[in-house]
Amino acid sequence: MQKTVEKLNPTKRRFTVEIPAEEIEGRITKALMNLRRTVKIPGFRPGKAPLSLLDRRFGKEVETEVLEKVIPEYYAKILDEENLVPVAPPVFEDYNYKRNSPLKMTFTVEIRPEVEEIKYEGFVVEDEKIEVSDEDIKRGLERLQIEKSTYEDVDREAQEGDFVIIDYKILEEEKDLEGQIVKIGSELVPAELSEALKGKKKGEEFESRVNFPEDFPNKNLAGKILTLKGSVKEIKVMKKPEINDQLAKDLGYENLEKLKEALKEAIERTRRQMLEDRQKEEILKQLLDENEIEVPESLLQEELDLLVSEEKQSNPDANEEKLREELKERAVRNVKVSLLLDIIAEREKINVTEEEIKNRIMRLSAEMYVTPEVFMQMYLPDQAAFYKFRQAMIREKTLQMLLEKAEKKEKKEEIQQQEDKDE
Repeated sequence: MQKTVEKLNPTKRRFTVEIPAEEIEGRITKALMNLRRTVKIPGFRPGKAPLSLLDRRFGKEVETEVLEKVIPEYYAKILDEENLVPVAPPVFEDYNYKRNSPLKMTFTVEIRPEVEEIKYEGFVVEDEKIEVSDEDIKRGLERLQIEKSTYEDVDREAQEGDFVIIDYKILEEEKDLEGQIVKIGSELVPAELSEALKGKKKGEEFESRVNFPEDFPNKNLAGKILTLKGSVKEIKVMKKPEINDQLAKDLGYENLEKLKEALKEAIERTRRQMLEDRQKEEILKQLLDENEIEVPESLLQEELDLLVSEEKQSNPDANEEKLREELKERAVRNVKVSLLLDIIAEREKINVTEEEIKNRIMRLSAEMYVTPEVFMQMYLPDQAAFYKFRQAMIREKTLQMLLEKAEKKEKKEEIQQQEDKDE
């Protein structure tokens, strides 16, 4: 094989390759000989048909099959010889082959940038003590209390804190809305509407000129002054259970003390995870600050497409061109992080086992309330998707390794507080 390599830029190479005619012909002849053992040709016993006859009848098909194997084989060989890692499929610029002639082809391939030296040790992250106060436990119990609350109908005038179900019309826009739930006195409810509903009974009508603030959750109403006219359909009050052993048992715990212990562990776990997430962000910032790396265009476009698609899901009317400009910097950062973590994983020989992949799929499918088979069909339908899933796990594992290696220093204020206590 003859080849020439042209460096177009730090992440792209052009290869001009020539595979000898005898290499291709030898493989075609071998394939025809294998075919002769099984194919039936009238007038000839099995295995005795002349190769020239088989070549005339099946040569084109055999040639195609041989080339479909030869090209990927030599492509992989070239990358191995050059010690390159592709990040996208090759793009063929020229391809020329005739029987009994060399196979000539020219293609470009985007590669992972070469990084001779990479710094990923000696990082420092800010640490802090994970503590859970009695007040934290109290707030957690109050949240559980609200979750287990019931709503009961009352036959009286509506008052502060009641949940009122109303039907109403927006007079300026000729819109009718039914079954809207309003909590009187809530910060999320315009004061004019709360005042209009106070003192009303089930079945009574109301009318109110309402000034909706600019940051009102319903964007269709935000910043408008509208007249609402309607009627009260129901009035409900929240009935909270007592915070006692019975509440704990209703939640699956032996008693209130066991529930408090579980709450403390859950809060500690959440805060520890939040701390680790912050520390990992600190490490990634240091990793990017310490290491320069080129970004392959195909990876950048793929990441940018993904970010734009995610943004369009929550904001379908957003201008795509503007989004691409706004998200480009984040896309560049994401690609750089992925490339650096991939290189570190290789150098540290970090991998994931089949068991780890299986456990991750089982956990994610359980969280989504689907079977592992359905999860696979939805998110891992092909080899490419599975590769990305596996690679994401390897990057997570690599980042966790960097966190474990990092030096952890307590916050200055915590050190000062401890010194003050010691004094």
